[in-house]
Amino acid sequence: MKSAMEKINAYSIPPIPVKKEPVRQLLQLAEVDVSEWAFTKDGDEIENPNDNIGRNTNWSFVGKDSEPIVLCVWYELIEWESYPIRFCGNEYHHQRTLIDLAGTKKGKEDLSRLNTKIRQSRLFHQAIYRAFRDRKMVRLILVDGDQIAPSEAAEKSSKVRARGLDPAPWYVHEFDGTTGDFMIVRELERPIQYEDSAVESDDPAEDPVFQTAISGLDDTERDALIKARVGQGPFRDALIERWKGCSVTGCAFTDVLIASHIKPWSKCETRSERVGVENGLLLIPNLDKLFDKGLISFDDNFRILFSPKLKDGFAQMLNVDRHMRLKSNAHEDIRPFLEWHRQNVFQLQ
Repeated sequence: MKSAMEKINAYSIPPIPVKKEPVRQLLQLAEVDVSEWAFTKDGDEIENPNDNIGRNTNWSFVGKDSEPIVLCVWYELIEWESYPIRFCGNEYHHQRTLIDLAGTKKGKEDLSRLNTKIRQSRLFHQAIYRAFRDRKMVRLILVDGDQIAPSEAAEKSSKVRARGLDPAPWYVHEFDGTTGDFMIVRELERPIQYEDSAVESDDPAEDPVFQTAISGLDDTERDALIKARVGQGPFRDALIERWKGCSVTGCAFTDVLIASHIKPWSKCETRSERVGVENGLLLIPNLDKLFDKGLISFDDNFRILFSPKLKDGFAQMLNVDRHMRLKSNAHEDIRPFLEWHRQNVFQLQ
């Protein structure tokens, strides 16, 4: 029986791409559903889906659970001479460079371009984390062209001259959510006995890049960004798995639900408080805002409480009534956090 190392190299090393194949068509080759590319984010039909600039300029593509994750990678960054072939990187370093550069810029256009690149880098990092966490196959779109120096990232973008899909599967073998280091290996699946402990941190306190980015903001702006950051990662995924929908109404349209801390992130004293699922609720926007402002809370029996400041007329306009409650009694571990919320956030007068 062949060993794992003997099984690799079933695919020959692809040459540097020479044609600029459309990203959408390469995703189709990777067996990723691209039906949504035919429409804009506003639902308008696009004459040529290959020209969907809102999608084809991304660096990473995460589709359905059954589909591979696809990453766009510069051909020259891959260690083709290594055995096995691998691609190593660290998006934290890249993000820190862009954030530092953004601190020196004032022009709206330059800052917009840098913010886009920071977002693309973070999504790329998250895609690698998900591939590692879920042991998913990765496919690489190999890119050739002119890479710009980091110092030029505010004024211009790298120029892609050609791209093509590597026929071989790739797998994330190493991922460190604290340092940002990762290693993706060609053809060789990660052995099942590997420890999967070095998963991505869902705690912004452990992300020096994010802390640098929010250091100059006031408390309101900082808390809003932290909520948006934590509410898009594993913390949100865990709340969706736990509640299956809004914690109060049961609404299962997760696209509009907000992952909300019961005890605010900025007040948490430990990592487990900051990222533990027992310190979270999944709420529709109106309930999330009311809970955040201390205009509603919940008692130990999970029944809704109204602040005297929330008049019945306003509550009715917001589709909130006094008969509401958390829809599951099973999650008793949230009671200490609800008590904290009643004592420190809930407005009693």
